[in-house]
Amino acid sequence: MRPYRTHRTVRAAMVAGVAAALCLSCESASTGRNRLLDAAAAIQRLSSLAYEYVYEGTGSAAGSYAGRVRLLSAADEPRIYWAELRPSPSWTPAPPPGEPPPGDPPTDAPVDAPAGTPAEAPALIVSGGGDYVAALDEASGRFRHGTISGGSGHLVANAPFAVLSAFTDPQPFRAELASDMELVSRETIGGVLCDVLRGRTDEFGPAQVWWHIGVEDDLPRAFRWEADDGSGALAFEIRSMLVDPAISAEQLAIRVDLDGPEGGEVIDEDARRIEPGVPAPDWTLETASGSSLRLSDLRGDVVVLSVGASWCALCRDLAAAYAALPDQTASERVRFLNLNAWESPEVDPGPIVREWGLDAPLLLHAERIASDYKLASVPALFVVDAAGDLALVRHPTLADPEAQAAELERTLRTLLDLNP
Repeated sequence: MRPYRTHRTVRAAMVAGVAAALCLSCESASTGRNRLLDAAAAIQRLSSLAYEYVYEGTGSAAGSYAGRVRLLSAADEPRIYWAELRPSPSWTPAPPPGEPPPGDPPTDAPVDAPAGTPAEAPALIVSGGGDYVAALDEASGRFRHGTISGGSGHLVANAPFAVLSAFTDPQPFRAELASDMELVSRETIGGVLCDVLRGRTDEFGPAQVWWHIGVEDDLPRAFRWEADDGSGALAFEIRSMLVDPAISAEQLAIRVDLDGPEGGEVIDEDARRIEPGVPAPDWTLETASGSSLRLSDLRGDVVVLSVGASWCALCRDLAAAYAALPDQTASERVRFLNLNAWESPEVDPGPIVREWGLDAPLLLHAERIASDYKLASVPALFVVDAAGDLALVRHPTLADPEAQAAELERTLRTLLDLNP
């Protein structure tokens, strides 16, 4: 077991950096591709790994998390993991002292400075790697479990925020190795001197990527990704790492105290269906104006839930297609709602959604109900009938906006008993 610590002195880091700069020119034989191949081989040799990380992302990669990760290899089996994301994506921070709750009228009283996220904010803990997956949301006290083959893959949709894909991919760096990677510099990450590699990938759209690979152990310590069109960016950094620690499969199981003071709920996600004919999970979300809206309060109306984000190009095209639906489907009996999810905190989605031409109330932070609807991404579309049951389920939506709008129109005509 080899520990890597973050408390090296600044002087030592500076000396290492100067030495690295001098050495780069004499290591012409080492290329970015060679270093990635070295990293892939080092990952394959791992029997176990534990690390602490920080993640910051915007746009399509929006999120801000920190936590711990443990991984364990097994012969002829996928590498399994236990990962902590703090704070939980479903957590709603309390209003800062002196600030009224959402929906309350503002006052002229002075407001204290906003408080930072508490160090012990509730976490989301996920476990996966094989077919069985599980998630414990400390914010809601719910433990959900199921299988990938049984339709419960959404439980680990947040795992990539914490689990670096190179550690679980059977073929690490596939996309990067298909392009030209160059060795551009050396930097110190978490007290470890790293080669910095820069290249391109089209795995999630055209983007530039950077990898930081440890000089001594060839293991990745940091990763950056920036979309060419500006739709998203992320920075992932490992602050400390233990290589080949003593970890058992039992230590990667999620512990649930159902008899504790907070209680708890166990949900079999394989047995829970999100499909036409089943009751739509109830929720309460905040509107863009600061008030709250509850789905069950709309019982008696047909409700259309369009889930999207400002950075999602397909969401924009779908909104335009929905806005062009015939007037007959926009009756007083239909409530159309825009649910905004996985949005960058610095972005106000209201003006952007209005530019798309779809005149409908905007509800924020819909990622907090993602697990209830088995959502892993946007766009998504749900129609709830007047009795509160799901009538149409599309997650993800059809790739053709016109075809998706046509399906929505047919569903609404059926529910409204309109003639074609």
